[in-house]
Amino acid sequence: MTGSGSGVMGSGYGSHSAAQHAGLAAAQGMLDRALRAVPLPAEGRAFRVADLGCAAGTNAMEPMARTVAAVRARRPGMSVQVTHTDIPGNDFGALFATLCGPTSYLGGPGVFGCAQARSFYEPLFPPGELQLAWCSIAVHWLSRLPLPVDGHVYSSRAAGPVREALRRQSAADWTDFLRHRAAELVPGGQLVVVGGAATDDGLSGAEGLFDLALAELQELLRQGELTADQLAAMTVPTWNRTTAEYLDPLRGGPAAQWFRLEEAEFAVLEDPMWSRYGVDGDLDAYAGEVAASFLAAFGPSLFAGPAAVEPRTVRRFGRGLTARVKERPEAGAARWRIELLRATRR
Repeated sequence: MTGSGSGVMGSGYGSHSAAQHAGLAAAQGMLDRALRAVPLPAEGRAFRVADLGCAAGTNAMEPMARTVAAVRARRPGMSVQVTHTDIPGNDFGALFATLCGPTSYLGGPGVFGCAQARSFYEPLFPPGELQLAWCSIAVHWLSRLPLPVDGHVYSSRAAGPVREALRRQSAADWTDFLRHRAAELVPGGQLVVVGGAATDDGLSGAEGLFDLALAELQELLRQGELTADQLAAMTVPTWNRTTAEYLDPLRGGPAAQWFRLEEAEFAVLEDPMWSRYGVDGDLDAYAGEVAASFLAAFGPSLFAGPAAVEPRTVRRFGRGLTARVKERPEAGAARWRIELLRATRR
């Protein structure tokens, strides 16, 4: 199945990204160490940070507040400039609302936030502009979909030549990401990435949820709510890299000339929605939240672009996915794998 190749988040992403937020707690120590190691700019210059793949900004407020506090602890009163970046189709209105809201790191003197609408697989800043590049749960999105994923909507279910094409695209994207960040960071600048990952068998931990989604899409096809062409035009253009796919370029590939890998950690996240359901037993709330989170993160990739699905059909999909999660609650739990890494610009 083919698709738009976009990584656009839905308008409700900020309210339904608890799983993505769970990855941040594991990265706090790594970010703190990066902020202790990074060289500060000359007096009178601002400390420049890039938040790469910002979506609605919900999950950037805490690490950016942490960044401001750490920089100010080292040099009181230093100005901090944060640039939030994402692709042009991102909901930047939601980002700006977040920046103006109660959780924002803005508000004090000398702290500035702005946004840029470009892919992080392209150059984003002038050479030597950044002290810190931060990217959380975004680099698993591909810049383009090289081949259709036959018979499914999720890349980890791809096989044969399609799987190899996705792997090659992911490798090229990761090299581009690292090359551009190497140009933009000052010597000694810090790169911190929390990336969607996979175990060596290629599984991300969310296959059960995507299988439920596919089953509901196939049911909508049987009911005549979707056409075969529409279903064939649906995909989620991601590739969750293994640890080797993340780290080998930094250990011996071209990126090893640009960066020194300081630390890396692989982790499996518990699904916060599943954990909450285990405590309160509210199956209706759990299933509804799983479906809403799925639509917020992956709905635009499935239902926009070539598929051109009517809003009515999207709503029917949401109700159907909710019902399927209620029937098989554990299949709806996504135990995402993540790779955390920190590297220093040589």
